[in-house]
Amino acid sequence: MAERPKEMDDFLCEPRVGRFGSVNADGSPHVVPFVFLFDPEEGTFFVSTKAASVTTRNLRRNSSVSVCVDDGEYPFRAVVVNGEAQVSEPTGTDHEAQKKLVDHFYGPDMWAEWVTTPRAREIRIRLTVVPKKWTWWDQRRKLKGSVSID
Repeated sequence: MAERPKEMDDFLCEPRVGRFGSVNADGSPHVVPFVFLFDPEEGTFFVSTKAASVTTRNLRRNSSVSVCVDDGEYPFRAVVVNGEAQVSEPTGTDHEAQKKLVDHFYGPDMWAEWVTTPRAREIRIRLTVVPKKWTWWDQRRKLKGSVSID
């Protein structure tokens, strides 16, 4: 069994906006920007999203996902994964998960403002993305690779 790459863990643990792709009912791609927490121990991505979102509807029908995380600055670094999303049942407003993401991405001082916004009152679900295929490159360190996880 192939092991997942760990060369890009530090990159993935930094606050970044990625792109999250799911499959629409007609088979076309649905891609949205997203923030996430990467778990280097498990090699998974944690996401909180609206229970009523197009992404959630897509994943309940087809759990296949693609994720792209890059920094957009030359020399480029990026990680692309294809895998499956594990979708929770609705979790209410799930301030616990939202706060973890807000603290990681925006900093801990943002929560007091965030919790007063309409987004903080939306019913949420939790997603765990379990990668099956990894592709990565880091032009700064002259690294690249691709591996499928059995």
